Amino acid sequence: MGVSRQALIYIEAGKQTPSTHLALALAPSLGCSVEDLFRLTAGQVVSSRLAEPRASTERVVLGRVGDDLVAHPQHDETQVADGYLLSGREPGSDTAKVELFSSQTSIDSNLLVAGCAPLLGVLCGRLGRQYAGLRATWIPADSSQALSLLQMGLVHVAGIHLASDIDPDAHANLARLALPNQTATLVNLAQWKQGLLVATGNPLDIKVATDLLQPGIRYARRSPGAGAQQLLGRLLGNDKQDRPAENTMPLASTHTEVARLVSTGVVDAGVAIEPAALAEGLSFVPLSQERFDLVLAKSQIEIPSVSRFLSLLDQSSFRSEAGRLPGYDLSLSGHLSVLENPLVG
Repeated sequence: MGVSRQALIYIEAGKQTPSTHLALALAPSLGCSVEDLFRLTAGQVVSSRLAEPRASTERVVLGRVGDDLVAHPQHDETQVADGYLLSGREPGSDTAKVELFSSQTSIDSNLLVAGCAPLLGVLCGRLGRQYAGLRATWIPADSSQALSLLQMGLVHVAGIHLASDIDPDAHANLARLALPNQTATLVNLAQWKQGLLVATGNPLDIKVATDLLQPGIRYARRSPGAGAQQLLGRLLGNDKQDRPAENTMPLASTHTEVARLVSTGVVDAGVAIEPAALAEGLSFVPLSQERFDLVLAKSQIEIPSVSRFLSLLDQSSFRSEAGRLPGYDLSLSGHLSVLENPLVG
């Protein structure tokens, strides 16, 4: 565009502001607006890995996993964000420039915990209240998504409930697969019942999973990687195969959303955990007893934020609060298993 090397250096160093004529030429070349070129940043600008490159929001929460700064979208507008994604994401890359709102110290101490259990939100919130200078952020995700984020190094801890009564070792096997070159650790958070959420009093008399296949019954579905959806698939078996009508059913992203779809009459039923049914005042038909485990690398336990996060499970303050939330069984909470991985020398 006929810009001298010296002028370019001054512009990049922030010592010279592009003229209007130059800005109008720069903007389309850089794939941004003229306003973006003159935007004043409120804080430091850093490069960060993106957990969701195609997220619908530019607001992000950040944490440091290993040597990488990781950005997760902050979809909840009532919660604070650590930064804002700047335009001009690097093509073909999962990294982008982020303008920081929080201090680097706060971000480096932020523990990223993925999973679907609402109790994770309680646990994360308590870390910052009990330990000055530490914080934790709950990243809502189904069990398979949480494991994937852990495997890719995008979170510190993944919460899962994918084990069935016929495969009690499923969590241990999944943890080893997610961390093939490390020694994995399982820590129990809680146990619960998972089953069918139905309207109060169960007016449609829905008693088993196959009742959902009756004509006219609408039920909430979850993503294929969710433990609830996998349980439903196992119970319906061949009865569910090649049933295109299921794709027209409302898709819920969380157990809480399943409960709200039922309580508002959008659907007649849905599979979710008992605590979600009790919180919404719904009737509940149990289908299975499950445990919710936290998965992390053994090496992470030495990190102060991780060790103190896990210590909360044994503290009376957390147990007292969680014990008053209906539907959670904390009898095994805090039970830790180190999984020796044959692939780790």
